[in-house]
Amino acid sequence: MSAVRAEITGIMPAADFPSLDHALPVLWERVRTLPIREAHRDFIRICIGPAGGEGVARCLDRGGSWSTTLYVGEMTDWTAHPITITTVHP
Repeated sequence: MSAVRAEITGIMPAADFPSLDHALPVLWERVRTLPIREAHRDFIRICIGPAGGEGVARCLDRGGSWSTTLYVGEMTDWTAHPITITTVHP
């Protein structure tokens, strides 16, 4: 797979990585300790966490991008932070 650009708006600025395999651990490290509801954390872990990323890779292969929104905080007091991964073409 080609290089990717990954960003978590408001949490991690856009950064280029040599591959998705390099980007996912960095994204997960930024997300895993944030105050996120358990069910949402499970979804995000499946997407970008350890042993995750298969769905992200398929989206990148098909359309060159993948995104979801990370909701940080409690049920009534949260902030939305889009997570975006795109392929980078030289």
